[in-house]
This record gives sequence, C-alpha cells and structure tokens, in this order.
Amino acid sequence: MKKLYTLSLSILTISLSLAQASDPFMGTGSLNANGWVTHSGAIPGQQTITAGSLTYSGMTSQGNRTQIIAGNTEDVNLASAAPLTGVAYYSALINLPNADGLALNTDTVGNYFLMFATTAGATGVTGFNGRVYIRNGSAAGTFNLGILNGAGGTATPTYAGDLAITTTHFIVVKFDFGTNTASLWVNPAIGGTETAATVTNATGTTAAPAQFASIAIRQAGTAAAGTGNIDIDEIRLGSTWAYVTSDILRTNQNAITGLRVYPNPVTNGTLFIETSANAQKTVAVYDVLGKKVLSTSTNDTTVNVSSLNAGVYIVKITEEGKTASRKLVIR
Repeated sequence: MKKLYTLSLSILTISLSLAQASDPFMGTGSLNANGWVTHSGAIPGQQTITAGSLTYSGMTSQGNRTQIIAGNTEDVNLASAAPLTGVAYYSALINLPNADGLALNTDTVGNYFLMFATTAGATGVTGFNGRVYIRNGSAAGTFNLGILNGAGGTATPTYAGDLAITTTHFIVVKFDFGTNTASLWVNPAIGGTETAATVTNATGTTAAPAQFASIAIRQAGTAAAGTGNIDIDEIRLGSTWAYVTSDILRTNQNAITGLRVYPNPVTNGTLFIETSANAQKTVAVYDVLGKKVLSTSTNDTTVNVSSLNAGVYIVKITEEGKTASRKLVIR
C-alpha cells in the first residue's frame, strides 16, 4: 500500500508541476524559434526577443523581453504543459514606450493582445478567452487596459483607469470556467494573496470552454489604431494565483535557448528536438496521467517515438542542467 501511495503522489506531483508554462525570454531571435508557435499572420518571425528585462519592484526578472510592434500581424502561442481547467491564471509585465498606434480612448472596444487559447500549435488555435484589451487613456501619456471573458452576444471589454506609459505594470488575468467570468488585476502585490480584481467581465455569451491549452500574444489592427507598441516580459500561465504572482519564476519553461520541438503532431514516429547548443539531451515523455512512457538520452536531434500510441503527452527535455516541457501530440 505504501508503494502504491508513493507512486500516486509522484504522479500527482508531476501533473501539478507540468500544468503551467512560463517564459522570461531567455533566448534570442524570433519567438517561433524559442518555444512559441506562429498560428496567424502573413509574416512569421515578426514577434522577436529584445535584449533587456523589464524591471518591477519585488520581482526578480530574468532574460530579455519581447515586443509587440504597431502594424505587425503575427500571432503566437505558448503551450501549457497540461490542460488548465476549473480556474486558470496568467500574468505578465508590460511597458509601453509610447502610446503610438493605439485605438482612441473613445473606442469602446480597442484591441486585445494577450489571451488564453483552448488549443495550441500552428493551426486551428481558437477559443480566445480572458482577453486583455488596450486603447489610449483619457489623459496624454496614458493608456487603458480592459478585460473580456470571451466572444458572443454584445461582448464588450470592461476597462480600468489610466495607466502611465514608460512605466512597467504587472497584470494578472483569471478565468473562472464555472461562471464564464474573466478578471483583471493591475499591479497587485507580488507574492500576496488573491484580492478583489481591478475589473471583471462576463459580457461574452459563448459558453465557457472545457480547457485552456496555451497562452497567446496577438498583434492586431493597423499601425495607426491597433495594439500599438508594447514590451512584454515574465509571462506565466498556471492554475494558481501563487504561481503567477511569485517574486521569481519557479519553472523556466524556456531555459533551453533556441528550443524547437517538431513536428507537432507527430505522424511518422520521429520527433525532432533542436537547440542552439545541440548538446546531449535527456528526454522523458509522460502520458496525461503523469506516467513516464519513454525515457532516452541523445546527442542527435531525433527521438524515436514510434512505440507511443496516438494521444496527448508531455515531453520533458533536459540539456546542460536546463529543463523545458512541451505538449506533444502523437497521431
């Protein structure tokens, strides 16, 4: 009985630890060469990593940052290591170098740039919930952030007050599947307990999805009235308030520079894992219950997964002391 209990606890621990994603943008180059996947836009590779972290009092920033550029159109997503259900959270640091390219303050909708997605990968990424919207503020040198639970009916985001540009802000979003409600916190306490949200929204009438599989960044609209220019850093996606508001990332999902895991889904039994170092890697694959179904070490970029049945898995890669986890689909 003790042995079975220990095994069950181990599986539970693995499942909980993998039900999240984070990115302090440790790498260089395009996001789609650093763990993210392009799912929309005519020019893949527009969303890139820029040198230097955003700083915020009480938080230990790592790595670099990414930038939304006014007029760009590429949208990307980062898969959660396991589906998020019940309640889901994400957080990020944001800083606007200017208010150029934002919708007018009189625009009741604006444009959204961060959101949950019900799926992950290069195609068919849909079901955008917990959308953070942006527009110009009512005063010069400011902007507004809003939140929308999802689509349907007369869905309109609920906006908070003016925020200063050229200042780093910490935002947290929560989606409650049971009530189909999204909430936004602006500059909550780092490492604190969950408090009343800055604004909440449930105007979207489309039913809540069954799960979230990724977090997505969206560049939208025109250069004159879209998502503008936004620096983004320290993105976290998880199932608890504590995970997304801690003072330092507990799991660095993108610590392996230049990590690419493809194709996804795998259809011919061969998985390719490429990194900037291309050093020896330990690869472990877990099923959705947390059971390890494959374990290997390789100096090559290929991993034979032909022994795995069709389904959804988590692949865990360790290289030079750094670890990353990715969702994997076998067909």
